[in-house]
Amino acid sequence: MEKPLAPTLGGVEPEKQMEFWHQLAEQPVTSNDDAFHALLIFIDGQDAAADYAARVAALKEKGLLPASFNQPATQAADRGTLSVALAKTLKLRGGIVYSIFGPSPRYATKELEHAEIYPPSSPNQIFSGSEFLAVMSRAEEYQLSKSTGGKPGDANYVPPELELRQGIQQPVKPVPAPSTQPATEPAGAATKAL
Repeated sequence: MEKPLAPTLGGVEPEKQMEFWHQLAEQPVTSNDDAFHALLIFIDGQDAAADYAARVAALKEKGLLPASFNQPATQAADRGTLSVALAKTLKLRGGIVYSIFGPSPRYATKELEHAEIYPPSSPNQIFSGSEFLAVMSRAEEYQLSKSTGGKPGDANYVPPELELRQGIQQPVKPVPAPSTQPATEPAGAATKAL
């Protein structure tokens, strides 16, 4: 990318943030600088970093980028790098391999696909501005649905087999009362016909 939006539309002012999102949707490619600016807004509600180096440092400090990350600001953001940061931010539980080895670009991408945040893709693919905006919108919807009640795949979801072990009290489902209306066919009538 020639010129990311974040250097001119960064900052904490709501007007600049709105203009950033608006212009990002029209970009053919999402740069690392723009993607990290968006991630910080998503996580903290604002991006207080003064430049790309400060954004990278902030994301490394949060554990969302590997310590070895050294890609330039203008490079297209790849889905794998972003998927690890999003999966950690959203606290995805993941499958067995994800749970054992942690969020790698490949498995984090697959978990985001499973949570319907990412479209089917490869960790090496990049995002257009509108694609990235759609992903961030779905990530926000996922986060909101998690806070209003869990479903399988959410961070707050506890499988029924673990509820007893963890001592989680679930509301007791009422048992329907037996019907007081007489049966339409006397008991045993079906066997008499045979």
